[in-house]
Amino acid sequence: MSVTVARSVALKTLAAVRERDAYLGPVLETQLSRASLSEADHALATRLARGVIETRGTLDELLDARIAKPGAVEPRVRDALRMAAYEILFMRTPARAAVHQGVEAVRRVRPQAAGLANAVLRRLADEADAFPWGDPADDMTVLARATGHPLWLVEMVAAESGSVVAHRMLEANNRPAPLYLRHNPFVAPFDDAIAVLEADGAAPVPAPPDGLAVLVEHERAAVRGRALAEGYFLVTDAAAQVAPLAVAARPGMTILDAGAGRGTKTLSLQASAILAGGPAAIVSLDIHAFKTSLLRERMDAFGVPGVATVTGDILTPATIPVPDGGFDAVLLDAPCTGLGTLRRHPEQRWSISADDVTRMAELQARMLHAVASLVRPGGHVVYSTCSVARAENEGVIEGFLWSPAGGGFRSVSIADIVPTAWQHYVSSQGWFRSIPEPGGPDGHFVARLERQAPEA
Repeated sequence: MSVTVARSVALKTLAAVRERDAYLGPVLETQLSRASLSEADHALATRLARGVIETRGTLDELLDARIAKPGAVEPRVRDALRMAAYEILFMRTPARAAVHQGVEAVRRVRPQAAGLANAVLRRLADEADAFPWGDPADDMTVLARATGHPLWLVEMVAAESGSVVAHRMLEANNRPAPLYLRHNPFVAPFDDAIAVLEADGAAPVPAPPDGLAVLVEHERAAVRGRALAEGYFLVTDAAAQVAPLAVAARPGMTILDAGAGRGTKTLSLQASAILAGGPAAIVSLDIHAFKTSLLRERMDAFGVPGVATVTGDILTPATIPVPDGGFDAVLLDAPCTGLGTLRRHPEQRWSISADDVTRMAELQARMLHAVASLVRPGGHVVYSTCSVARAENEGVIEGFLWSPAGGGFRSVSIADIVPTAWQHYVSSQGWFRSIPEPGGPDGHFVARLERQAPEA
């Protein structure tokens, strides 16, 4: 019996992600498009590829404990062993089938290793009934093993947000992320855009944070349809849409979109301003020239007015064209560890460390200090990340407010722009902090700081 087509597709995907150090999503889509798969095989290949990458560290720990010389296992053999181990432990595939498919997959790439694969996988299957070998409710190590997460991450989230929140986040990270979209008013009115999305078969339903966000129930139909291809809607997580709303863009405002990327938030800022009566004057900044080039092309294609694109460094203010007196508002969507979006980027789960959190928090603090100097008195800075680590969120804001530069700022609640259904995400300080949960948005943090005018 040969390796099934779904498992073959999954193995090709795993090898490509590993060899190219690539994102799973595009690689998986390419491999799936090259194979003629039934719906069932499409789903199986997707789950295997995604699941193995999500739980890679846990799988390696358990496999290595049962291999005499784990360092001698070549990568293609390890891919096959991981996939079989994932089926045995996380999918509860019947042991006989999972072991056989794993051995055949190993035999295909390294016939001499088939005996090793048979012994290791049979031993794992014999012990699988007791997995995760303890009670996840009482032991963080067991919880990390049961959900396929790094122990440091589990301990951090549990310590900062409580065990209940941690359990929900870990569960959410092992499920496909919901597909949220935001209406692009520069292409068509909302009702017309919704009609196109419905005709695509995407089955959109309203979603927070406002009337321009939707959740699609049929993701594959949406991805293949006109609405996304022609820009009627843009892909952006629901919680990511809070930051530009917190800027409260209005006609004539001067706004710096710092770290603008491809410009989704820039577009949202200008849409809000025009909805309020007229365009703002927006400077969209990114350190990467290819991103600012893409952003410029995107704004031109959609006919978005009032946007100047600049390639520059936030930490080098001389590269930024600052209006006289300073900007009315700055949106700093800071680079971060991305710990709130791991379900969208499963390949990053095991590549991020606790040291990365510390390193990013230090960079974020420097960036916040830099952009704060560009805001006029009475203006405001909106700081956002897609991390769940307090060091990158509350820690950065609190550190800034306690600093000499932060002494001229005050925190302003954004509760007024957060819908009732999401008020539990708003802290007593008025900061927005979502953490992934099944059926909910990604993890995002948003805070608004106002620069106070000097006393007369």
